[in-house]
Amino acid sequence: FGKREWRPGPLAKQILISAKLLRAAGSFTSFDEDNNADGVETVEQLVIERLGYKFGITAEKAYLVGTGANQPLGIFTASTDGIDTSRDTTCASSTVVVADDLINTKYSLKAQYRNSPSIAWALSRTLVQNVRKLKDTNGQYLWTPGNIGQASLAITHPDTILGIPFFESEYVPNTFTTGLYVGAIGDFRYYWIADALDMTVQRLVELYAATNQIGFIGRLETDAMPVLPEAFARVKLA
Repeated sequence: FGKREWRPGPLAKQILISAKLLRAAGSFTSFDEDNNADGVETVEQLVIERLGYKFGITAEKAYLVGTGANQPLGIFTASTDGIDTSRDTTCASSTVVVADDLINTKYSLKAQYRNSPSIAWALSRTLVQNVRKLKDTNGQYLWTPGNIGQASLAITHPDTILGIPFFESEYVPNTFTTGLYVGAIGDFRYYWIADALDMTVQRLVELYAATNQIGFIGRLETDAMPVLPEAFARVKLA
């Protein structure tokens, strides 16, 4: 609609593994997060899982801070093709985020976005830690039921901030200084991903024969960007 076009670009990742290991290892038992046997896997399956992880973190970073030039346009990149600076909520401080800043950011969104099942904060663990330590004038933590959010060890009660769930990422900007973004909130139904090629894996047998290795190369083609600026808001330091 007269803005940025989706142009899915290629992304490739490669893993080399010893041919001897592939021959000798056979299969092994994998375990889940509870240390229960999760099934029998081969080394090749483990390699493919590792490729999936490498693709995942690359995509995650691009969806957050990508420039939009031959890569996805991230939510923390100010752009008239994505989320422009009119969707920034400026904090009172250039170094810290306080409860009022989070409240102002949340309510800069219209009700239909705040009440969406796809609404979420995107935060760094540094900011989550800082918010968790916010206190009132009596030294009581604000992150308790009925106030800024809830903190619970019960699986049925996930942590929220101002009633909104959040996800942490190592790629959310976390440098606390003047004029920088440190968080965002949005209805992620309006962050669209366009894939032209799902991940494929190719086995390279002959290319690394001189070093007795087998190569596995994964490829995909993808692009992404926010398509509705008013569904998002960013936290920006003064």
